[in-house]
Amino acid sequence: MLFFYFFTSVPLPDAIGATPTVILDTNGVEVGTLQADASREDIELDNLPEHVVQAVLAAEDAAFYEHRGVSFVGIFRAALRNVTAGEISQGGSTISQQYVKNITTDKERSVLRKVREAALAVKLEQNFSKDQIMEFYLNSIYWGRGAYGIEAAAKAYFDKPANKLTRGQAALLAGVIAAPSAYDPADNPQAARQRYGYVLNQMVDKGWIDPAKAGSLSARPPRTRRAKGVVFKRAPFFLQMVKKELENDIARRKNFSADDIYQGLVVTTTLDVRMQDKAEAAYRESFIDSGIKPSAALVAVDNASGGIRALVGGKNYGRSQLNLAVGRGRQPGSTFKPFALAAWIAENKSPESYFEGPSQIEFSASEINDKLGRRQTTESWKVSNYELADYGDLSLREATWKSVNTVYAQLVLDVDPEDMRQMAEDAGIKRNLDAVPSLVLGTEEVTPVEMTEAYSTFATGGTRHKAHTVQEVRRDGDAIYRAKRRGDDALTESVALNVTDVLRGVLTQGTGVAASIIDRPAAGKTGTTQSNGDAWFVGYTPQLTATVWMGNVKNNQPMEGEFTGGSVPAATWGAFMRDAMEGMEVRDFPAPPGGLEVVNPQPSEEPCGEGEIRSEPSDGSSEGLCIPDPEETESPSPSPSPSPSPSPKPTKKPKPPPEPPQEPEPEPTEPPKPKPSKPPPEEPTEDVVDGG
Repeated sequence: MLFFYFFTSVPLPDAIGATPTVILDTNGVEVGTLQADASREDIELDNLPEHVVQAVLAAEDAAFYEHRGVSFVGIFRAALRNVTAGEISQGGSTISQQYVKNITTDKERSVLRKVREAALAVKLEQNFSKDQIMEFYLNSIYWGRGAYGIEAAAKAYFDKPANKLTRGQAALLAGVIAAPSAYDPADNPQAARQRYGYVLNQMVDKGWIDPAKAGSLSARPPRTRRAKGVVFKRAPFFLQMVKKELENDIARRKNFSADDIYQGLVVTTTLDVRMQDKAEAAYRESFIDSGIKPSAALVAVDNASGGIRALVGGKNYGRSQLNLAVGRGRQPGSTFKPFALAAWIAENKSPESYFEGPSQIEFSASEINDKLGRRQTTESWKVSNYELADYGDLSLREATWKSVNTVYAQLVLDVDPEDMRQMAEDAGIKRNLDAVPSLVLGTEEVTPVEMTEAYSTFATGGTRHKAHTVQEVRRDGDAIYRAKRRGDDALTESVALNVTDVLRGVLTQGTGVAASIIDRPAAGKTGTTQSNGDAWFVGYTPQLTATVWMGNVKNNQPMEGEFTGGSVPAATWGAFMRDAMEGMEVRDFPAPPGGLEVVNPQPSEEPCGEGEIRSEPSDGSSEGLCIPDPEETESPSPSPSPSPSPSPKPTKKPKPPPEPPQEPEPEPTEPPKPKPSKPPPEEPTEDVVDGG
């Protein structure tokens, strides 16, 4: 402590401020900056209202005018809590110590740093008056939104100079100081309100405000202006995600904090400007120039890394900053079915297994519970196909292409909803989903980014890469963060490749033929929800996975018109992927491993009886009939006789040519319901119609 006291000078706040952080795309093209909502300006303490200083003292150091720069009571209290926690989790810092820490930008949590702070705080107190130190502090402290100093903070939050701040506004700003990213009212209104109440209570305890006035202020917190922070040249929704990833994920790492994001960093992102231009062009043509009323989102992810290469989160960022690619989520409809297919294949069962595809199917509560081996529900579950179409017997592969609900209703009870839910989570769905049978029809909400990440896991052969926006962060030329390149083993290769093999047919002869304009190997799935409330297409090539979602934002109202996943979303996906991948190597998916068990063989291919063989098809169909084996037929006598005329081969009525696949009707989905732990969640009783 003596060493620091005698050999270290006390820094002054003259040079403190924010240098814009530059944001680059993956190829080094500048796409925007992160910078303060207001520039730093010093203001003299005498020009500030008294309640501004009182609010800061109440929030940070009520005994500031009484101690000598170091509060030994505070240090002891913090030390006790740190010993209890087994780590340095709390400071005991006075305003003088906080000033030293912030002006030196030393954020390392260590005993040596605390000693240095204490020594310089004592030296500060001996060289300057309390009012001078308070003025230094107010003009240099970080308030969030890139604002350094009380003058910049007042403009960033309330668009007014600091000398015009009201008591309530001063209390709210004082509450932000402790953790600006955690207490910003725009991002965390509940936490900000609690902190605001704490400051008012402290002011009451010190006699700086009467209880009645504090109660009145607490009941109506002041409203703040919308945070800016991001200055974009392009891809505003993407840059919004970059800022949040820096603040919420990367800032928790060593030698980095949320306060640093405005301090002259160079952030290389995963965005590819060329692909972003293609995404915006495809989006504009489908959802803006066409006059379509519903909103939409488009996101594309690099399969090798999980980096988001392009993202459009809405029609107009200037009018609405709600990013539909990462919002609260929407029901995915039949795009959820591949997770049930994956669970089936994980049990070594083949997609060539056959099921009945009746127009409707109903399971009683006892049937559901018996199949699952536990009490799942007390109500029956009824599922219908689009226009009550009866598909007869068909393979699981064909049922996936045509998105046959009644087949997948049987499938999910065979594999167990919990196994399907776990498969989705392993692939990349982060939501806490209810493991109920209706989940197979996409009744729970997910985001386009989550679906893109999960389907990308199929594309990579089972390796999951977390979808992210930041590739590297540099400070003063040194890399202080690099995104993880290595993925996690999420699914077996057999599961991922076999799912892909099935989903390829969705584009070539299923509900997603509109996406086939990509004209290269690809796989994907359509999805549409109740009364066309949501329409999806999620698909991938070996290199890139993309999702297109469309729907009405307000109250999830049905879309007017015949919008399904196989219509505009599939066509938009195909147009984007075709243009985005232009010039890239055309790759094919690896062939899936075989050896899967055909649990339910094609009915016409059941084994023939003893003494019978299957005839060759006589009508061009794939089916033959069981006939007596000529080699086992006894001759009436050993003597020669004229050869009888050969009997005609039994024939079957030729099969009619298959009809073009229809985009299945969306399913009526139950409204969101609470997720009780006891009893288990119930299944819907109304008809459920597919969202293929």
